[in-house]
Amino acid sequence: MSVEEAARAIEALTGVPPIPPARKMTRKARQEQVARVRRFLALPPQLQEGILRYAENIQKAYKA
Repeated sequence: MSVEEAARAIEALTGVPPIPPARKMTRKARQEQVARVRRFLALPPQLQEGILRYAENIQKAYKA
């Protein structure tokens, strides 16, 4: 999975874009986002799955 795919998956599950879409990403913000996604991808798959499930549950709770 690429960094961009992981960022899109996390954004889709949490419903929160990395930064507001009206702003253009600065180089620093883009580097910080890539670093966050790389840290996520470095986690064991079971932990990644748990984190994403947790985000889905939070999203459902806010929609209810």
